[in-house]
Amino acid sequence: MKLGQVFLKNEKILKWMGSLVEGKILEIGGGDGRLTKYLKGDITVIEIDKRFQEYLKNYKVIWKDFLEVEPFEVDYIIGNVPYYISSLILFKLLDWNFKKAILMFQKEFVMKMMMNAGDRDYGRLSVMSQYYFKVRLMKIISKYNFTPIPKVDSAIIEIEKIRNKDEDFEKFVRKIFSHKNKKLRNIINVSDEYKDIRPDQMTLDEIIKLYNSLKGPNNA
Repeated sequence: MKLGQVFLKNEKILKWMGSLVEGKILEIGGGDGRLTKYLKGDITVIEIDKRFQEYLKNYKVIWKDFLEVEPFEVDYIIGNVPYYISSLILFKLLDWNFKKAILMFQKEFVMKMMMNAGDRDYGRLSVMSQYYFKVRLMKIISKYNFTPIPKVDSAIIEIEKIRNKDEDFEKFVRKIFSHKNKKLRNIINVSDEYKDIRPDQMTLDEIIKLYNSLKGPNNA
């Protein structure tokens, strides 16, 4: 499982994934080309492992880590993302200009992205994912569709970017969720409206409202 990567062996799913994108396509982690062969259009593959050169010789390849590639405009981004850098790759998408991304992550990671206020696994990942992206769960993939067989199932999601990067909001969310089981009055200076609420009880809209109220002219 080099570089944390596992390979989807179900040809039916690979073909289906390939049918979801068109035009100018960026594939993250081409590997041995098992998904690449189902892509149609102007394809650029990003792959860090040069041992796959023979498999990808007929494609335009950037031999780098995706996290280090200078962004350019594409229509679609697609790929099976290494589990151990899922969060880094997800938020790196903010630097890219694209219509939609079709990505496969660990199922547990996807579920955390989609949690709502009050859910057990609702947290900073949930808030930031939903703040920046419109996320749609497309398919759950059993671990037995991969080689080598990982310990967990995976999920394919469709991602559409709806906001640009906002570092101040990220810092705010990081601060309140570093103490998500405490009431807000014990974390930051807030009005009576919020003082007895915990961060994990707040919806995204409520968090945005609080953030905007605190960055207003009286709190600058």
